[in-house]
Amino acid sequence: MSSPPAGPAEDAYLPGGGPAEIRHLVHQAEVYAAEATQLLERAGIAAGARAADIGCGVLGIVHLLCDSVGPGGRVVGVDREQKIIDYAREAARRRGLAAEFIQDDATALGLPAGEFDFVHCRTLLLNVSQPERVLTEMVRITRPGGVVAAQEPDSAAWVCDPAHPAFERLRDELVAAYASAGKDFNIGRRLGRLLRQAGLTGVEVVPTARVTKPGDYYQTFLLALTGLVREQILAGGRLSAGEFSSLSAELGEHLGQADTLTCQPLLWQAWGTKPR
Repeated sequence: MSSPPAGPAEDAYLPGGGPAEIRHLVHQAEVYAAEATQLLERAGIAAGARAADIGCGVLGIVHLLCDSVGPGGRVVGVDREQKIIDYAREAARRRGLAAEFIQDDATALGLPAGEFDFVHCRTLLLNVSQPERVLTEMVRITRPGGVVAAQEPDSAAWVCDPAHPAFERLRDELVAAYASAGKDFNIGRRLGRLLRQAGLTGVEVVPTARVTKPGDYYQTFLLALTGLVREQILAGGRLSAGEFSSLSAELGEHLGQADTLTCQPLLWQAWGTKPR
């Protein structure tokens, strides 16, 4: 998940920025490339366009934006963490991508107004307490007639089959941990409304779903994410450390069974146009 903007303590990034989260961001860029490509096609990003990926993480959709805009375009990745920007620059170098990377605060970007034709974020808004501020900045740096797009999760369809109480309990505790921090893990369902409130027109919304099986990277995503935010979950007081460990072990065994499938959180995509 993308790093949030720098800011007050309440906007601390719940999953942290350790090696496990770095690896997750690398996988996210690859696994969800198909969904992002569909979004770029639907939003109509053109060759030669100027594009920005806000909260890009270690790669985000920067590589896909470079493919879309071609050598005549410009692609900028923005993240608040310098070490993340360093990883992103190295990843871009290895891929031969002509992209720029900037360390900046998504709630107060130093980029000029009207600079870009297309501005995007993915799994960023769920990690901030004031997503409206981020969207305001995204709209500001978009030129009149340009497009702002976002991709954010929603746990409504996050289930496994066969069902298991450990899955449901850990999922609910994760969502509650975000809420306790003043953040909305289910912000995806609100994206269309948020974009309209930010002043965009012609807003369109498409939810996408992904099913996993044992061996797929995201099969154990719930375990990985609850592990990263374990301390915040325990701080909620509804689970003891022992209960958390037991539930995690039970779920790990269940997810490894040959017939267990998961439906990952819905990834809601929304985009709209800045009025001329």
